[in-house]
Amino acid sequence: MKKLVVFALAIAMIATSAFAGGAKESDGFTIAGIYKMGDAEWFLQEGEASREVIEAAGGTFMYMDAGLDGARYIEMIDNAITQGVDGVLTCPPDQNLSQAVVNKLEAAGIPVIACDDALQTPDGTRLAPWVGIDGYNIGKSVGEWAVEYIAENNLADDPQFGIMLMTADTVSSVVPRTEGQYDVIDAAYPQIDDSGRIFRADHDTTAADGNTAASAVITGNPQITKWLVLGVSDDGAQGAARALESVGLAENSMCVGLGGYFAPEEFAKETSPFKACAYFSAKDVGGTAARYMVDYLQNGTPIPESYGTGAIIVEPGDDLASIMPEYM
Repeated sequence: MKKLVVFALAIAMIATSAFAGGAKESDGFTIAGIYKMGDAEWFLQEGEASREVIEAAGGTFMYMDAGLDGARYIEMIDNAITQGVDGVLTCPPDQNLSQAVVNKLEAAGIPVIACDDALQTPDGTRLAPWVGIDGYNIGKSVGEWAVEYIAENNLADDPQFGIMLMTADTVSSVVPRTEGQYDVIDAAYPQIDDSGRIFRADHDTTAADGNTAASAVITGNPQITKWLVLGVSDDGAQGAARALESVGLAENSMCVGLGGYFAPEEFAKETSPFKACAYFSAKDVGGTAARYMVDYLQNGTPIPESYGTGAIIVEPGDDLASIMPEYM
């Protein structure tokens, strides 16, 4: 199956009001990275890339894990302010905290870049620069891969075939991934949704919650024995893969991850249905955000308003060592 590449999207360099000041000292600076799931492979890779850029520029990087705890996250923001950090890179565990976080950092004169999940108002207006993935187009690339998979396996009109979209409806950066997947599939095969064979398993993007959500959909729909699971993260797809294995449906099913960090591990398992993923680089996200922040602190260069990295579909047999060396 051919590979589909989504090119990175960079939007014009526009500084927000939070970054209207001049450059700070060019050495001895400290940047905090505060992440919603700091123990997850994606954020570990992202944070390490930020660390490399910041330390190469003569700065110090503080890596913090909020553990999906909103109260803990706010404490970490307050702690970073108290310690006098020069900049913050962050992925919030709850986007409802966005305004409070931006207010705190603006009052302290500390610039912030949102990574992965935007700092935004309830209506989606961004409050700070954002670096992440081009979610809708990455979702479309997965949808295009899925359309080919459905055609190759004559599944469109098979009553035993169903599609499970692993949604995360409370995370703004994730919703477009599912929208892109659905739009492409529904345009090619509207009969699948019309016959009630597209299902949604909402989860928090972790493997454990993905397993729980997928299990509920699978057990609630015994008429479906051939599943195509489209993840919004590798973690959720991995959780769904374990759910399919537990009920004996893995052989005729397929799970597609997003991220790529679990691809080498899952592709090596003969019985795993996790056999494709959209790889995009956590290092690109972390490195780009850090470069923007360092360039602002050292040179006063305005921080770009938005940057979204792209993806490539990978499958077993691909040269993963050259495509995603950080995960090998």
